[in-house]
Amino acid sequence: MNYSYNELTFNVPITQTMRLRATEVSQYQDKPDKSEQVYRNVLAVLAVYYYCQCMGIETRLESSYVWNPAWQVLANSADLELANLGRVECCPVAANAHSVTIAQEAQSNKIGYIAVTLDEASHEAILLGFCERLRGKGEQFSLQDWDDLEAFLSKVEDLELQSSPDPPHLTQLTQWVRGLVNEGWESLENLVLGQNLTPGWAVRGPVSSMENDRSSAIRRGKLLHFEGMDEAIALLISLDSEISEEMDISVEIQSLDRRSELPFNLEISILDEEGHSVMQALAKSSEHIKLNFSGQPQEKFGVKVALGSVSFLENFVI
Repeated sequence: MNYSYNELTFNVPITQTMRLRATEVSQYQDKPDKSEQVYRNVLAVLAVYYYCQCMGIETRLESSYVWNPAWQVLANSADLELANLGRVECCPVAANAHSVTIAQEAQSNKIGYIAVTLDEASHEAILLGFCERLRGKGEQFSLQDWDDLEAFLSKVEDLELQSSPDPPHLTQLTQWVRGLVNEGWESLENLVLGQNLTPGWAVRGPVSSMENDRSSAIRRGKLLHFEGMDEAIALLISLDSEISEEMDISVEIQSLDRRSELPFNLEISILDEEGHSVMQALAKSSEHIKLNFSGQPQEKFGVKVALGSVSFLENFVI
């Protein structure tokens, strides 16, 4: 196969599996011309589907109307649904043709159109270009007016941004191992200095509370300020200093003033990727509470610290 990125086209092999599926769908049509039309429509859809797979674009192949024999009797359409984005029309074009035929019934409710040359003699389909809005009337359109496939990728990117809510900010923990720390996360020493605490606190505080941790662990913290509290609370994260298939992680909250206990019923929870609590603990006359667990690289989790109706949420990816 040949991916012609420099020319901004895309070559797809027409495999035996693709031809068999096109034949299977087209055989439901009684008229030879209609059968040939459906056959080419199926190949065009499968070629665009293949391209989307290569580009990492999620599709819903089986929702295409091309598989519905009754619909194909009434319409000449070869659509492919892009998950949560809309449908693109896959337009078969004869080899060396300079125009494309798009039936009236295929010209509505589409995010755009992709022209696909079908060269069965070479067992190859070539995605020639993309058109977001058809120029002109009727059913015949010149390919001269079409954009290249880069326009299709840009359209998909725009639609994904419009359809997706802003993702939560993720702190990447494996970046800490590489020495790259997100803004807002400090070493324990900097947290102490920022609160004008004595050096003695640094020895009696974080070190003693984590004395069972491996000395090589990477530790970073962030201050949480609850309304009505004079002292901030430190959220502390510890993890292995080397990336491995299973990484040990500790999440701790503690008062910066070691003479003070945490607020009664202060709660810390570990959330899974869907936001469900999988671990939790309550402060009961304690100076710190700590949760230990392990996870794999690329696994996501959240840490929620709550006091009454006020809460802080931090999202992480290992």
